[in-house]
Amino acid sequence: MDEMIICIAPYPGEKQEERFPGKMDVAQEVIDSCNAGASIGHLHVRDEEGLQTIDTTFFQRDIEKIRANCPIIIEGSTGGAPEHTLDQRCVSFNVPGIEMGSLNFGSINMYDGVYNNQLSDIYFYANKLKEKNIVPFNIVFDLSHFYNVPKLIEDGLIKPPYTFNFVYDVPNALPYKDEYLDLFIDHLPDDSIWFLTLHWAIGAKSLMRAIEKGGHIRVGYEDGPFLSNGEKSGSNPKLVEDIVKAAEAAGRTIAEPDKAREMMGIAPRK
Repeated sequence: MDEMIICIAPYPGEKQEERFPGKMDVAQEVIDSCNAGASIGHLHVRDEEGLQTIDTTFFQRDIEKIRANCPIIIEGSTGGAPEHTLDQRCVSFNVPGIEMGSLNFGSINMYDGVYNNQLSDIYFYANKLKEKNIVPFNIVFDLSHFYNVPKLIEDGLIKPPYTFNFVYDVPNALPYKDEYLDLFIDHLPDDSIWFLTLHWAIGAKSLMRAIEKGGHIRVGYEDGPFLSNGEKSGSNPKLVEDIVKAAEAAGRTIAEPDKAREMMGIAPRK
């Protein structure tokens, strides 16, 4: 079976009840996760206390430490905080070393609010990514989001190979079901690879269908802290190790960062 890419999303969201055990050294968690088998690090711009910010001081420091110690691909998030403008939500794109950027393809209900990504916002982020020569990580939360994909392809804002991330189980948004995953896969454009993200997954136990169907996996404290045995992991690398073990048992090999770059159309490291 083909090689599998693991993305690590290390930092828990502000509304997540299960917090990381102690203050996180984000850069070290990413480095250790890379050594455990992760090839992509999904990072938000945060301050010293872990809150989302538009000040890239600490974010840039983390990127520099990661870059000096491991070859992992770094993806900058456009999540941001509700009060942030579109420009502020993609401030990570301004930091040297960012190779991928999240491109959300639509809005969803999230907790007690709305995660807003209307069509004009999608075009704004897509143009920013193109301007910065950053590869889009295309995020789909709902079947309706695929409606916007051909528009951006036609306008030259995303190009193959396409990398998609299917996200389920966000509170008050679409839950995960096997048939929903199959439906999403059926709607992918040609020359696509796809990742599965489940909020509050029980490690690889919850993600086996993606592993067995040739997909790729995102894990980390942003999504949930649990291992396949139901225990809470003490670190992000342990979450990666859980996926590696299950993938290898299923006949998958783990893609190293340079191979992942090749698979996703990212320029080789200089």
